[in-house]
Amino acid sequence: MKMKYKTDESNAVEYNGEKYYLRIRGQNEKNPVVLFLHGGCGSPDRAHIMKYQSPLADRFTLVCWDQKGSGLAYDKDEAKKVVLTKELYVNDAYNVVCYLKKRFGKEKIIIVGHSFGSVLGVWLAKSYPSDIAAYIGVGQAVDYDENEILSYRFTLAEAKRRGDVKASEKLAEIGEPAGGKYNGNHFKSQSIQRSWLHRYGGAKYGNIKPYFFELLTEDAPIILREYSLYGAVKYIKGINYCLNSPIAAENPDFLNNTRELKVPVYLLLGRHDYNCCSELSENGLRKH
Repeated sequence: MKMKYKTDESNAVEYNGEKYYLRIRGQNEKNPVVLFLHGGCGSPDRAHIMKYQSPLADRFTLVCWDQKGSGLAYDKDEAKKVVLTKELYVNDAYNVVCYLKKRFGKEKIIIVGHSFGSVLGVWLAKSYPSDIAAYIGVGQAVDYDENEILSYRFTLAEAKRRGDVKASEKLAEIGEPAGGKYNGNHFKSQSIQRSWLHRYGGAKYGNIKPYFFELLTEDAPIILREYSLYGAVKYIKGINYCLNSPIAAENPDFLNNTRELKVPVYLLLGRHDYNCCSELSENGLRKH
């Protein structure tokens, strides 16, 4: 039986002269508001949030937002002239926070950031702490350059441990990244490394299905159900647009430039996660 929610909407709202694509679900508008900041950059996760996190809607109002250039917010004409930057994303995130505060009558809201969204979440909490009730980092990103090295080393070590000659040779061929980048075609080499990482459970622990098989059989149906075919096409185009924008190359380097946040902070880390390596967050906590 399909559960009904008192608030269950997908709208484009206007605030401060900008349009924002929001997905909202909840049972009681008096409940605390939680804004989810998705990863990528450029990969909205509203479909997965609505599928897997909806039980939280009994106690919280859940809000997903397609960041500029992502998902339903992708616009081909805008993509030709708008440069996606840290400043633009933080300003947009703050506008969404202000809209939600006004709509639901809240002094503060809770922020949940996943992967790239955890970078945006820290930037937001650092810039506007008085508007944030708490910050929750899921798969907290800390330093892209160091993360890439750790991810590569884990994958190569795992290939050798398993006696996977093909993977070992291919990974040795692309070589360890320097400064967060692989020699030659970075994205091609990174895709190869991430493919092996996925097979070894470093992306989803215990999951050994090939990445593209999982994408087609599990992720695609969830995304299509939420976005429809038209929205799914925009979703794919938005990923390419965002990943080729300056925002994607903005290394957070939080170990050096963010010693503290003036809001309550909670980190949900996977010790087997080598997409967003948990040891970087753990090292930061020990350091500070």
